[in-house]
Amino acid sequence: MKKIEIILPCYNEELNIPIIHDKILEATTGLIHNFNITFIDDGSTDKTWEIINNLSKKNKKTNGIRLSRNFGHQAAIEAGLKNTTDASIIIMDADMQDNPSYISDLVSKWEKGNQVVLAKRVDRNESYFRKKVFSLFFYMQNKMTDIEIPKNVGHFSLLDEVVVQKINLLPEKLSYLNGLRSYVGFQTDFVEVIKEKRLHGSTQMTYRKLFSLGLNGIFSFSSKPLFLIGLVGVLISIGSLILSAYSLYHKLRYGSTILGWDFGLSSIYFLSGIQLLSLSIIGNYIGSIFNEVKKRPNYIISEITNY
Repeated sequence: MKKIEIILPCYNEELNIPIIHDKILEATTGLIHNFNITFIDDGSTDKTWEIINNLSKKNKKTNGIRLSRNFGHQAAIEAGLKNTTDASIIIMDADMQDNPSYISDLVSKWEKGNQVVLAKRVDRNESYFRKKVFSLFFYMQNKMTDIEIPKNVGHFSLLDEVVVQKINLLPEKLSYLNGLRSYVGFQTDFVEVIKEKRLHGSTQMTYRKLFSLGLNGIFSFSSKPLFLIGLVGVLISIGSLILSAYSLYHKLRYGSTILGWDFGLSSIYFLSGIQLLSLSIIGNYIGSIFNEVKKRPNYIISEITNY
């Protein structure tokens, strides 16, 4: 019998926590392993921590970690990973979009020797537009990163104790779990799941946060954007040389120029846009370096229960 810690980052989930807590207890009843539940309160402003505290008093296998403020979803997951010892870990959200009924399937795949078991979404109970946004997100992620990050896979997963240890040894501050999980490798398998609708409240993963998360993944695991802006610069330079040569030929042969002032003005705007885009991409990489060298902690714990 092995120890498995189920960690759930949460932010303003006072209505969902009691429900998912009971569902997890129900899903793990009958499984032979020793399950603990740890909620990481990412600076909630409602009664989330009060509910976690009450649950931990009633059940000694329910733990709570409270962060001093809202540090973000990735930081909350990191807090769960780094404050769990001698255990494999299941990561899932606290809003019931990750259905606890799949826990037994994850454990079954893990028992067969797979050290990473990922919940692969075969469908989403969400709007058509949001489905397309996520599809585009995963497409861009796979095209722009240097490592293969599985498509339609989120944070819902089971990580063996060895994998957790290796991830915790990685030194970077800008952590992106999906990328780090793929980077460390190990034998991986999948469980097909349906992503459920949020039970109560509004989604915390807004389009702005999704875009920011995607950029974090790209800049943390790829230098392709730098290559692309260099390629665009080369193509523009070659194009301008060809156009200049043709313009000179046209002038000498026909006595008139081609493409008037409007084209020249448009070219200036176009090239200025390319330059600003290039500076933005380079600035993101410099910003990442700046955050790394500061070595500030990604989270600060203010309170712990049952540890």
